[in-house]
Amino acid sequence: MGYLLIIDMLPTYGLLFYVLVSVCVFVLLHGLRKTSLDRRRIRFVMAAALVVSWICALFTALVYAMATPASQPDMADFYVMYRPASLGVLLVLFLAQVGYGIRAIRR
Repeated sequence: MGYLLIIDMLPTYGLLFYVLVSVCVFVLLHGLRKTSLDRRRIRFVMAAALVVSWICALFTALVYAMATPASQPDMADFYVMYRPASLGVLLVLFLAQVGYGIRAIRR
């Protein structure tokens, strides 16, 4: 029975994982704004953080899409209904990170 609960909640766990990654990237970018590194190093660190964030967002979207059919019928309907909203949340979080990274470079 516990196996089914994990499958049912996997898309939610994926979204929570990406929220955690986003918070870590925001903290990193906020710390970059206060460092005395040159712009080239700040750009490199920011680009690396955004690439990792993008990979995590793609992983989360894939988990959401692949785990939805394996969950119970009522949860599958719920996840299908909220798929556009969840992908929108992923996109908004990533774009907010990009904007905050640009602000960190310009400081």
